[in-house]
Amino acid sequence: MKVLLIIVVFNFETGSEVETRMDFKGDAACHAAALDAFQAVDKNAEIRAMDVPSGQEVLDGTMIAYDETGSEIGMYACNVLRATLQGQDG
Repeated sequence: MKVLLIIVVFNFETGSEVETRMDFKGDAACHAAALDAFQAVDKNAEIRAMDVPSGQEVLDGTMIAYDETGSEIGMYACNVLRATLQGQDG
């Protein structure tokens, strides 16, 4: 099983940065890497599940990162690559 990380670090001055990685062998490692990335922006970064308004759709497991003042500094999602799951079935 491989896990894909899609991470967006918000930067309103120079533009947001998007990164994807798929070198994780488990969900926990993916979430830890996302936290590390946000803590490089703000050492007190906190991650919470995204509150999705009714009627809107987002990628499953989308999380929001907040700085120490409570401002959003980014978002990410960790998802298992389906191709790797299919390979395990047969």
